[in-house]
Amino acid sequence: MMKLVVVLALFTAVVLARPQAPVDVVEYTNENDGTGNYNYRYSLSDGTKRDETGTLKEVQGDDGPAQIVVMTGSYEFVDDKGVVHKVTYTADETGFHPKVEN
Repeated sequence: MMKLVVVLALFTAVVLARPQAPVDVVEYTNENDGTGNYNYRYSLSDGTKRDETGTLKEVQGDDGPAQIVVMTGSYEFVDDKGVVHKVTYTADETGFHPKVEN
């Protein structure tokens, strides 16, 4: 059993130590008005992308009115086979709502 653990640890170390292609930032935007409203986006040279917008919203909570940030956005990445995976989502007072696209 100990040999198996050592072999798995060595295998993991080799996989993690393999050279990785450098990834560059292609686009980056970050805007925040300081009141809960924001927008940011970035894209990387490996096809990874992220875009999110937050908007301040007043809702009725258990203890009266409350302010929350409602978020909408998406992210995507390219897997090892070249397939693009994209997730769009909203997050509000009802929870996180993702939609996965392939």
